Amino acid sequence: MKSQIRRNGRRSQGFIAADFAGNVLSRLVFVNRSRARSRDLIRQRSTVPNIEERQQQLAMFLESYEDLVETLCGAAQFGIEPKHESRYLDQRVEVDRLYATVRPFLTAFLDFCPEDADAGIQLCGRPLDAFEALTASSDLNELLSMDNGNMISRLTRTQNAIARYDEHLRLLAENQA
Repeated sequence: MKSQIRRNGRRSQGFIAADFAGNVLSRLVFVNRSRARSRDLIRQRSTVPNIEERQQQLAMFLESYEDLVETLCGAAQFGIEPKHESRYLDQRVEVDRLYATVRPFLTAFLDFCPEDADAGIQLCGRPLDAFEALTASSDLNELLSMDNGNMISRLTRTQNAIARYDEHLRLLAENQA
């Protein structure tokens, strides 16, 4: 086999041509992927919501977030009841859906903490921010049992981030007017 690939210590012409074609093909795939990413970034930048839309998104997220916090606090204080579990599952989906709309902006105001990342790794195998850590588990009992006393500080950090982002949006709206 080696005698077919190498002749007199050199690669054969067929092997060199195949290697060259493979390199060209790899480069074309890379360039096409890079162009697709660039187009996606341009599209994302051109579809950034205006200040009023961002305020509306934050208000919708805040409403769902507050319901989730109420459920988490009730379950932690009074014990997990079936109503808490079902409410958590519904609110978890809604908060995750709405968080996706505000996350690119809201995380700029969030104080990150290693405990949130650790909770994410334990619950779903990847680091999470404080908002994501609140909905990381599909089981309320598991979420609260893995909390290790970090829930209050996590809630405080998320509430502070929301307040700072809200203030930022208000200032932007005032300056725009």
